[in-house]
Parts: sequence; C-alpha cells; structure tokens
Amino acid sequence: MRDYVFPPLLLPFFLLLILFPFFILIFFFATSQVFQLVFDLDRGQAMAVFFLIVIGSLINIPILEKEGKDIVREYNFFGIIYQVRQRQKITLAVNMGGCVFPSILAFKLLPELPLIPWFLAFLLTSAIIYHYAKPVRGVGIAVPMILPPIMSVLIGYSMLSIFGYPILLLPKFAFSTGVLAALFGADILHLKDIEGIGSGVVSIGGAGTFDGIFLTGVFAVIFSVLLL
Repeated sequence: MRDYVFPPLLLPFFLLLILFPFFILIFFFATSQVFQLVFDLDRGQAMAVFFLIVIGSLINIPILEKEGKDIVREYNFFGIIYQVRQRQKITLAVNMGGCVFPSILAFKLLPELPLIPWFLAFLLTSAIIYHYAKPVRGVGIAVPMILPPIMSVLIGYSMLSIFGYPILLLPKFAFSTGVLAALFGADILHLKDIEGIGSGVVSIGGAGTFDGIFLTGVFAVIFSVLLL
C-alpha cells in the first residue's frame, strides 16, 4: 500500500490542513496590528473591530433591484424547437464587513488628514483602479489585487511629500484613500456595467474580510510602513 501513497499526493493535504490555517492566523494578527497603528487602538479593541468585520461579512444589505438582460433558452420537443425568453433580475447589495465597516473606518480618518492632498490622491488612485477594473461574468468587478494598495501608498507618499506634510501620516493616509478609491473606482463607477456580470445578487464587498476593499486598506498600511 505504501507504494501508492507518495509525497505528491500528500502535499496538497499538508498545504490545506497546515499552511492555510497558519496564513489565516498571520492575517488575523497582521490586521490587528494595522488597526492598532492606524486607529490608535489597544490589542483588545483592535481584535474586537476585526471580529466585527468578520461577522459583518455574513450580512448583505439589498439596496437596488433592476431588470437584467433577456435570457433566451431553446428547447427541443419531439423535433419542434421553441424558445423561452426570460428577463433575469439583478439585486445590488452591500456587504457590511467588506464594504460598510471599512468605509466608515476610512471616513473616520479624514479629520486627521490634509484634505487637499487626500482628495487629489483619492482622484488619481480611483482613476487608475477604474481603468484596470473589469466586470467578469459570474464573478463581479475584478481588479489586480496588488494594484490598489500599491497605488494608494505611492500616490499618497508623493502627495504628502509635494505638499510638505509629515510622511508619518502615510499609514492613515494610504488606508483611507485605498479603501475609498477601491470602492469608488472599482465598484461605484462600474455600476453601469453590472448587467455584464449576470443575474442574481451582486454584492459590493461581497467577499467580506477577503474582499478587495478591505484588503486594500490592510495591505496599504503594511506597504506604507516599509516606506517610513
């Protein structure tokens, strides 16, 4: 029997059972550190915010319903071909953990940030994300995952330097611009394209804790720390 069980077969199970939970644990502590750094929270408060976002990931709030494209199905009944035309509905929703909570946190930082550099960084980052975001049928609005956080950090760093503000503001600056630019550039500006995604429920931030909006804020802070 041992001749039929060899490492290539066992390796995927090892990666699934051992490494995946390990990376989840790293992500949990990294996110807690991000909340402590950006929002001046202690460890307990940071973990509470993280768990609130995780729980919110389970909640989608419908905000709009519209008619989708006509779906034509052909049926063959004893050699007679006939068509049935149906119009599928599209329900637009927002996810609490993947969209609403990160956006609230991003807006909460605005009073601490210089507004003109922030607004310019927000516009530039949103424009770049909008350009690269594409509707994918059956998936949603897809954008290269690493692009939004990198752009928010680099553009934020440039704006703070040009206007003469302390670079120590970069983590808060990058979190706020990254989250809101990802929401605006990838999702809001592409609402006109949701028919191309298909029918059913289209949720902004629907992947919850692992959605691009929330991950943009987390990775933007991590990348910004490397520049300090």
